[in-house]
Amino acid sequence: MSVHRRRLWATGIIGIALWTAVTTLSSSAPEALAQPVDSDRSATTTNALRPLLPNEALTLQPFLSLREPGEIGAIIGHRGDSQAAPENTMPAFASTAEAGAEYFEIDLRLSSDGVPVVIHDKTVDRTTDGEGLVAELTIDELRSLDAGSWFDDSFAGTAIPTLDEVLAHAAAGDAGVVIEYKGAWSATEVAGTVEMIQDAGLEGEVITQSFSKKTVANIAQVAPGLPVGWLTKTIDSSIVATAQKIGADAVNPNRVGPRGVDLAHRAGLGVFVWTHDDDPDWAALTSMGVDGIITNRPGALVEWMLRRA
Repeated sequence: MSVHRRRLWATGIIGIALWTAVTTLSSSAPEALAQPVDSDRSATTTNALRPLLPNEALTLQPFLSLREPGEIGAIIGHRGDSQAAPENTMPAFASTAEAGAEYFEIDLRLSSDGVPVVIHDKTVDRTTDGEGLVAELTIDELRSLDAGSWFDDSFAGTAIPTLDEVLAHAAAGDAGVVIEYKGAWSATEVAGTVEMIQDAGLEGEVITQSFSKKTVANIAQVAPGLPVGWLTKTIDSSIVATAQKIGADAVNPNRVGPRGVDLAHRAGLGVFVWTHDDDPDWAALTSMGVDGIITNRPGALVEWMLRRA
């Protein structure tokens, strides 16, 4: 983590508020845990919430330092600050850092000529003024599209970013990057992106993830020092076993309960949960000790932490 970003979170009211927020959470733990947010509806936890000590609140934990129940996890803007700017664009990424989030998440695909570009869908139809499959368009064709007007006219002319462009932005800014590899990526394709991450000096600022077990395994093989999460719907013992088998460092579910978090943490796996946008979920997930929350509302999640204080 960059010294500048660590300082940004470690000084002033934010550091104090995070500590106070967790102390406040401890008083509401039974209610939060009574409504787990996954299929483990019958699971309960015997771990009492442990408020952070002041020195802990003032030092952000690295990715693989697992949280305890009640500890604050990382805030990750889903496709950037996607409620303030067009998803997966440079304005959305800039807004995420301005909101105080620790990471912004991007979706990665390859153009027809092999350039990693940042876009969620298989086609450009929904988020640009063009049509067609991303994999069938060259980088020049993709870059010529307007990826902002669909969101608001004020973003007219916004381009689809390349991975290199995003990494350069992150290297000069105050937020790390969570890269989701869409679909199956070969080891050779993964290696090309890892080289870009290394060239940008962001080995300690990037987390990777994918729904594809093949892609996760290839990332683990090509870059064993780069944290990689396996995206899933939930967490159970078989999912934890598979995550370990493919070399994942984390299991990143959509829905999870206290038992699922405990299973993952006991196996040494992180838990980054997607995509949750409201106060009750944030309270429940924090009480479980998830290591990060991916949200469409990163600014609101930061404010929620402050309100809890």
